[in-house]
Amino acid sequence: MSNSKLKLSSLSLPKCQNVGVQGKLPPLLDKVTGFTDYPNKGDNLKICFENSQYALFPIDLAIHLAKAYPKAWCRGGNYFGNYAFEHWFNAMVAIAENTPIPTDSLRWMKKREQYIARHRKDFRLAGTIAMIKWAGYVDGDSGRGSGATDGSSLMYMVELIERYGH
Repeated sequence: MSNSKLKLSSLSLPKCQNVGVQGKLPPLLDKVTGFTDYPNKGDNLKICFENSQYALFPIDLAIHLAKAYPKAWCRGGNYFGNYAFEHWFNAMVAIAENTPIPTDSLRWMKKREQYIARHRKDFRLAGTIAMIKWAGYVDGDSGRGSGATDGSSLMYMVELIERYGH
């Protein structure tokens, strides 16, 4: 992922229809306090994946799953997930190139904390795909476990997509 010319459009991922428009991204800093409120209100840590309270799904695996299982890939996350995936991709390219993460990708990283907290128990196919597009993990089969925080649901998520098929 360390090619400075790498663009999401060059990966030949399946074209999933967006439903609705990209949701509003939060500001980087609170207007009143000037703090980040990341990952939780009052924490005020630097906005980065290392400070997230949720495990980061491997982007190379996400790209592989999208290409290998295009029908499954388009079954979930099509309201904001397609945009989320683009923000994640752009952030990962910037990290790989040791360049600043784009502002909208940083704002998405803040929203990611809220999204995963709300949807971590969406363990069915559409919810699992959506969570991958948000760079996260579900809590596992039937919402059990703590996969969102420790990544332990990886095999469950991959097997669910493989069972659905191409």
